Parts: sequence; structure tokens; C-alpha cells
Amino acid sequence: MYSETRFQKAKADLAYSLLHSPTDATKQIESSFLCSLLSAAATRGQVTPDDVYRAVESSGAFDLDLDEGEKDKIIADLWNIGDNYIGALSRQQAQELRKLRHLCLRANNGDLDAMMTIADLL
Repeated sequence: MYSETRFQKAKADLAYSLLHSPTDATKQIESSFLCSLLSAAATRGQVTPDDVYRAVESSGAFDLDLDEGEKDKIIADLWNIGDNYIGALSRQQAQELRKLRHLCLRANNGDLDAMMTIADLL
């Protein structure tokens, strides 16, 4: 089970990754990575090393038009971030993360009530 501090960070990172659209390419990759990784946590109640790999793959990091050294650094940074989330959530934490994910998706479609509820959950 995630500690309370670790779970609060996961919730904040999920909300940020779903509600913000960074303009910087590296931040877009990180946001996509977190969205994928924490959505898996919300769906399955845990994060495994395979989930981290799939999140890195789906983030677009491998497709960046950068020299290999810079690309490798970004991918290594994503792995380091992902390592912080490996583990199981309690049933209640998984339910709360699923609810938060659903509310963020509703808020992205203009639902102001969802946005207010998100603020209460964070």
C-alpha cells in the first residue's frame, strides 16, 4: 500500500498530467508518461516494472528527434520517476484514483462541477 504522502503525490501527478497541456516537448512526454502510468495504477490497483516500461513506450520518448544522449537521459528520467510508483495501492486508494481520473476526464470536457470536486480530493 502507498503511504499517505506517496498517494497524495500520485493524485496530484495524475490530476496535473490529465488537466495540463505543456508546450515543452519534454514536459509533454513526462505528462503523457504519468498519465499512462497512473491510469494503469487506477485501473489495476498497482504499478509494476512492466507498467513503467509500457508508459515509457507510449509516452513518445523513443520517437523524440534528439541526439541519442539526450533521448537516453529523458528515458532514464522517466524510469526514475516510474520507480517511485512501483507498488500496490490499497483498494480504497485505487478507488479514489479511479474517481479522480474520471473527474479529470470530465473536467477536460468542461464540467465545472468535476473541477470543484477535484479540488476537494486534492
